[in-house]
Amino acid sequence: MLAAVAAGLSAPAVGQPVHQPGSITMVRTGWNADSFAVVTAEPIVNPAGCPTPDGYISDKSFPGYETFYSAALTAFVARRRVIMVVDEAQCFNDRPKIVGINITSE
Repeated sequence: MLAAVAAGLSAPAVGQPVHQPGSITMVRTGWNADSFAVVTAEPIVNPAGCPTPDGYISDKSFPGYETFYSAALTAFVARRRVIMVVDEAQCFNDRPKIVGINITSE
């Protein structure tokens, strides 16, 4: 039992999202995959230390995917600034994982 408690204490904590304001310069779709990435004019924040921080990514298998994709396209076409919300602890396909996109009125 002591080993189980010790193992639970050593497990990493769930990461908190990191917010990064910016302007979307590109929306990339996955190559033969139902995914997309957002590139911003501002430097990509990479709190999880992902090996390829060339954009923020989401995949159809993640909750919120369709909402994130709609928000990214809307912001890109309307030329609105966004606040990218990325997972502090997880990468996907070696890129920072999107957990939210907030569109601003600025």
